[in-house]
Amino acid sequence: MLEKMKIRNSEPTDYERVMKVMVDWWGGRDLRSRVYEDLFLHFKQTSFIVEDEKGELMAFLLGYLSQTFIHEAYINWIGVHPDHRDEGIARMLYERFYEVARANGRNRVTCRTALVNQASMKWHQHIGFAVEEKNGRYFFSREI
Repeated sequence: MLEKMKIRNSEPTDYERVMKVMVDWWGGRDLRSRVYEDLFLHFKQTSFIVEDEKGELMAFLLGYLSQTFIHEAYINWIGVHPDHRDEGIARMLYERFYEVARANGRNRVTCRTALVNQASMKWHQHIGFAVEEKNGRYFFSREI
């Protein structure tokens, strides 16, 4: 399936597309208020959209280069359509993000998830992230 998809940088118009799938992709959790439209405009270099051959949204990653921690890049959101999980799409998006981060002098990637998201915690550990729990959230970090 990876060979049939298109990966590109996000565009401001992708915001509405992502909003339409958020609740479904997060198993009924409505987290849309935490996804900011500006991520699609100001962080296009580090944010990606994955579409199938028909242009349907398969996955997205929204990230940025930290302005505070100059050696870090931060992944704010990643979502993969439930029908396309376990196909390597998330890992591919992370690898693409790592490439951009390294090209911009970053050697560490960080992200976080809610305590209820055990699948995310396990997956991040599986791909080499260290995890730390603080105040009901998991914080992940990895050298790249």
